[in-house]
Amino acid sequence: HYTDPVQEKQAIDKTPVMNQAARQKQRALVQKEIDQLRGSIQMLASSAAPLGKVLDYLQEDLDSMQKELETWKSENKYHDTAIKAEQGHMDKTLEPLRDQLDETDREISNMINRINASKCNIHTNDLRIEKMLSTMSFG
Repeated sequence: HYTDPVQEKQAIDKTPVMNQAARQKQRALVQKEIDQLRGSIQMLASSAAPLGKVLDYLQEDLDSMQKELETWKSENKYHDTAIKAEQGHMDKTLEPLRDQLDETDREISNMINRINASKCNIHTNDLRIEKMLSTMSFG
């Protein structure tokens, strides 16, 4: 198989040109990807700075909320103690009144029992009187 040296030289000359064109095209693609990546990194960095500030404020807010929670817990404990003290004072104050109420309830119960006994006596006496009157009429 015979190859023409001139054609062979032309083919060799075209190969570096094609390789160089392919490399330039590849470099252009890589450069484009690098530029896109650079833009994405810049956008990320510009978004991260405000996020960092927000995180700083978040920590401050968290500290503030923690202090406020402790304040409310302390106030709750104070009022709980005050309520218990007032309840104890009220129980001591009401104890004589409860005793008096119990005594009054016993007196009322005794009075009702006496009233019922008197009604029973009245009824018994009414029956006796009726019996006496009925025997006097016939006699």
